[in-house]
Amino acid sequence: MNNNYQKKIRIAKFLSSKGYGSRREIEELILKNKIIVNKEIISSPITFVNNYDEIVINNKKINLQKKLDVWKFYKPLNYITSRNKQDDRPIIYDLLPFNLKKIKTVGRLDINSEGLLLLTDDGEIIRNLELPKNKFIRKYKIRVYGYINENSLDKISKGAKINNIRYAPFEYKLLKKGNANSWLEFQMHEGKNNEIRNLCAAINLKVNRLIRIEYGPFKLKNLLTGKVEKAEEKEMRLYEDHIGKI
Repeated sequence: MNNNYQKKIRIAKFLSSKGYGSRREIEELILKNKIIVNKEIISSPITFVNNYDEIVINNKKINLQKKLDVWKFYKPLNYITSRNKQDDRPIIYDLLPFNLKKIKTVGRLDINSEGLLLLTDDGEIIRNLELPKNKFIRKYKIRVYGYINENSLDKISKGAKINNIRYAPFEYKLLKKGNANSWLEFQMHEGKNNEIRNLCAAINLKVNRLIRIEYGPFKLKNLLTGKVEKAEEKEMRLYEDHIGKI
């Protein structure tokens, strides 16, 4: 990944995004004079840095050139997002190459869903992508059976409470309206269990195909079912840009 990331941000936010602790932990280290930037001990968290600065934490120089790796995987239908087999049903790790057998997933897709699943060995990336407050948009293409009542769809998109569960507002597009099956696109800021199916069921629509096509800056594009590929450098730069602005 290209590390020519020019913008300087507060050191606590910067180091947290690189996986060197929480912002509070970084600020505590600063107060204890444990962080050196460009050979000078810093005493204030209002210090701005980027990849070009030399940073030492607890007498150890950190590696800012660490490569952040994310893989994109097209999870097929009827595969479980799990490392361990629960029964005879297949799991996604049956399809992954040997070097990715111990990699972690960013969130999940249920057995009846397909599409983009992100994989990484970086816990900070997982946390950043999963936290709703970071506002990484998940985009889904959905085929539904039933009559599309656009007034009902518009109403539920503003937020709804179903079976005592509060669902956040989302954006949608009606891609194709048919007599029986129609295609919708949902843009969600969070991913509660069965959220899309429950929202659709509340307006008498049955989801019979659900494909995640985007997760933040990462896009499924033309990736084939069951295949995996490295995220593009542009996608990784957009990810870092987004984290830097939070």
